Amino acid sequence: MKTGIRILAVMLLAGPCLAQSVQVSYSDGRPVESIAVLQHDDVVYLSVSQIARLLGLEKTADLATDEVTLRSGSHTFKLLIGGTVWMLDGETVAPGDVAFREGDEFFVELGAVEKTLAPGLGTMLRWDEAGGTLFVGLPAPSIIDIDVRSSRERVTATIKTIGMLNYELLPAVDGKIEILVKGGVFSKRLGFDSEGGLIESIQAKQETHGTRIIVSLGDGDPGYRVFPRFDPRGIVVLVWKRTLTDIPDPEFRPPRTLAWADRFSPARVPIDLIVIDPGHGGDNLGSVGPSGYMEKDFNLEISRKLRDALERKGIDAMLTRNDDVFVDLVTRTEVANSVGADLFISMHANGYGDPQAGGFEIYFLSPAMDDHARTVAAMENAGSGIVPVSVDDAGEEIAFILWDTAQNEFVVESSHLAQLIDEELAGDLKIKNRGVKQATFVVLAGVYLPAVLVESAFITNPREEELLADDAFQDTIVNGIVEAVLRFKQHYGR
Repeated sequence: MKTGIRILAVMLLAGPCLAQSVQVSYSDGRPVESIAVLQHDDVVYLSVSQIARLLGLEKTADLATDEVTLRSGSHTFKLLIGGTVWMLDGETVAPGDVAFREGDEFFVELGAVEKTLAPGLGTMLRWDEAGGTLFVGLPAPSIIDIDVRSSRERVTATIKTIGMLNYELLPAVDGKIEILVKGGVFSKRLGFDSEGGLIESIQAKQETHGTRIIVSLGDGDPGYRVFPRFDPRGIVVLVWKRTLTDIPDPEFRPPRTLAWADRFSPARVPIDLIVIDPGHGGDNLGSVGPSGYMEKDFNLEISRKLRDALERKGIDAMLTRNDDVFVDLVTRTEVANSVGADLFISMHANGYGDPQAGGFEIYFLSPAMDDHARTVAAMENAGSGIVPVSVDDAGEEIAFILWDTAQNEFVVESSHLAQLIDEELAGDLKIKNRGVKQATFVVLAGVYLPAVLVESAFITNPREEELLADDAFQDTIVNGIVEAVLRFKQHYGR
């Protein structure tokens, strides 16, 4: 035995060298098992034979030279007991003096296996010391951080992910929400603690096939929603303080005319972030033109252009979807609420059974005033999972939403923004101006900020379908909306 090995072996024998069991969890579905490890001064050592078995490696050992070779496919890893340099495919790595020999068995520090040996051989091993569990074969980390932003009335916790991850939300029990993120692997120890507040703590626990996120809610029975975030990727936990016990009757007020609103001097508010909502997506095609041009594609294309144009003017903008994916209407509204947006613009192309129908129109949230507006709202609400409800027989939820927006004057601001967009587009688009209209769109109803829906043209009209696919026509729409936003910002913003 070499001198370096002898010193370490004597040290282990002189001090407490404890054998203990740890749990092993496999990502490929193999049953959880217990294995024996050695521990000395809080350092855990794993036998090379166990390493080879756990990771599916071929092992050879030379007792005469104290050299061990591990192979996986085309990779070869050689370690010399007592040496400070190991070899991976002929290249040197330096994990330090972290190996020793007991009789015919070789032992390696678990940290060196996790950080050096396993990645070098193209596999994955993770040691959860707190949970006493060794995870084998897990994919690269996909949950990278937790960002918590709070105010007196609401807390937004964003679980930042790489790519979109499926999750399952379990009902709150004893004030705790559990989110099972399927396939999720976190990259570092994640958590959040607060002294009081709407969210008291957030914990992440790695499990066999994913990550369990535990959110402990504060006192007062706060409300909560959990929904995906698409740009950037993540899962949002929105918690708010319940302040109203009785839902008041809605108070509807007609929109003020633009001339009246221009003389109005509201309290100035920041207008720094705009959420743009490309309607439809994924299996929800929206309307389809005579030549096959799909509304979902137009909506995404022009929304991206609008985002870039606003950012060139110094206004931050984000999309509710940046890919051809389906996002339900309620989730779109929650995205806008959770990021603290100042304006919400939903982009669409109109559709109708009569191919001669044409023109553009702008909508804001308010009871529909004519049959056409009710029809358009019903078409856009389709697929939301919510049955359209008329104002006359509105249930408690929609009544509260309409009351809330009216009381906070979002109806006034939304109608003003709609009129500004209508004015700008009317001067440049050479199609019929169908004017500003009002209807109960689901995608507008849930946002707590000024919101409009733009029906750019009729994709079911052959001529207007060609226009919608034309870059110059799209740019005209984008420029008009940008100018309207700048006018709105000048009036209301600070």
